[in-house]
Amino acid sequence: MPDSAPAPGGPLPPYSPAPWTFRGRLWAALLPVRGRLPVPPDLRPPAGASLLAVGLVRYREGTLVYDELAMGPLVRRGRRAGLLIDRIWVSDAASVRGGREIWGLPKQLASFTWTDRSVYVTDHEGPVAGLAFTPGRLRFPAFPLPLPGFSGSAGRRLFIPARLVGSPRPGKLAVTSWSDRLPPLERTTARISLAVRPFRMTVPGPVRC
Repeated sequence: MPDSAPAPGGPLPPYSPAPWTFRGRLWAALLPVRGRLPVPPDLRPPAGASLLAVGLVRYREGTLVYDELAMGPLVRRGRRAGLLIDRIWVSDAASVRGGREIWGLPKQLASFTWTDRSVYVTDHEGPVAGLAFTPGRLRFPAFPLPLPGFSGSAGRRLFIPARLVGSPRPGKLAVTSWSDRLPPLERTTARISLAVRPFRMTVPGPVRC
């Protein structure tokens, strides 16, 4: 069933200050796109890259409990590298407000409809994306992983030094539906994808770049 979410334009509830801590499940993938993704002038993309990074997360315990779909290009700024989070949907209104006000993230409310190995995401404008995932058999022991990201805008750029501990597992991720509001894809199967299930995550306050 889809997660419940307040109607757009309604009051957003209060949120806890950073850091936020979670336990849950995560799927990450790199999807090839047509052409190059636009990158703000204060950031630099990897040479020759035309890949959209996509992260799908189920936060099941911790500061808040909700689902999240985030995407954007991989970028660098000086010695820092991470995901430029320029599109992000979540199923919880407190996460929307906290994400916007603490980390400068452009969070939007959405509904997430899950089956055992797929999810379908919709927002107030209509369908966003459908994703299907097949876990691989190989599984690595749990170890720390950085999960860095950028938010904000040029002149007010923020770096988010998130980190997690979990057991990564290679897998397959395929796009079953894709809104024309999103960057056009070269193909619907991920070039690289993995799952981290379960994980423990900490998201501290942002660092001004």
